[in-house]
Amino acid sequence: MFDKSILESINNVDSLADMLRAAYSIEEWDTMIHVADRLYSSIQKLYEEGQLRQAKGQSNIKTNLKRTIAYYFGFSMTAKGIALQKMGDYAAARNCIKRYAELGWIYGLDKKGQEEVAYYKMLARANTYVLDLLEGKTDTLSEYVQFIHQSEVEELLPGIITILESALVHNYNIDWVLEEFKSDLDALDGEYETDVNKRYYIDHLYYMALYFFKNGNIHHALNITIKGLRMSDKLRDNTGFKKLNALFISFRIHATKEQQEKYDGLNKNILGRVLKDEKGILYAGGSIVSAR
Repeated sequence: MFDKSILESINNVDSLADMLRAAYSIEEWDTMIHVADRLYSSIQKLYEEGQLRQAKGQSNIKTNLKRTIAYYFGFSMTAKGIALQKMGDYAAARNCIKRYAELGWIYGLDKKGQEEVAYYKMLARANTYVLDLLEGKTDTLSEYVQFIHQSEVEELLPGIITILESALVHNYNIDWVLEEFKSDLDALDGEYETDVNKRYYIDHLYYMALYFFKNGNIHHALNITIKGLRMSDKLRDNTGFKKLNALFISFRIHATKEQQEKYDGLNKNILGRVLKDEKGILYAGGSIVSAR
């Protein structure tokens, strides 16, 4: 028989992982830290119980987990590190990286588990670059760009976001980086299956708009903002839409007639779509009318 805490850990692990992804999608950093700690504690209980049972010659625990033990150890600390990074606590974020940089200590891993260990080792390297750049260590930029080129496509958007954030905070030009990745970024169509990937896609447009606003290319920045609004509406990313909408409104005075028409048209379409869910109400161009 298992004690209550072990049973709770079995039941909680995958639901906690889902909660972490949801918290990231709405940028709830404090929640992410809390949930990440709970996930780490839960998977640690399962691992220790399994090791104890094996030492006693007992049968393994049937957990029905969706991923390997290594995944949950790595994912919990990666998520916590990202939340701490977003909150500006870079020292604590680096401590998280140390905890998933080497997961080879986990006993009894199968091939899939070993692959997870290798993945988090790679991710630790990537996130070390991230913190270096966010702290203003711009001499690592070229090396990070090469790292992105050599990595899987999933690293492209997080990498571009990091470079944009660093350039905005530390006030340096990255036009050459954006040009280098232009074809790769243009090829993205925004059709993502997970909320986390949607956030990456919309955020890269948001930060790119900020970068061009800051560097005086207002027209281009507004075009990117409009694209971000259109895509965040399409992908149902409310968090991104709010930020981009505030950005457009703040700079609307600089928008051309065509840009304003695109913005207004987008919002009219949204209103028309929303009112379809209201009984007996329609949007008629410049007014709200009864459909009866």
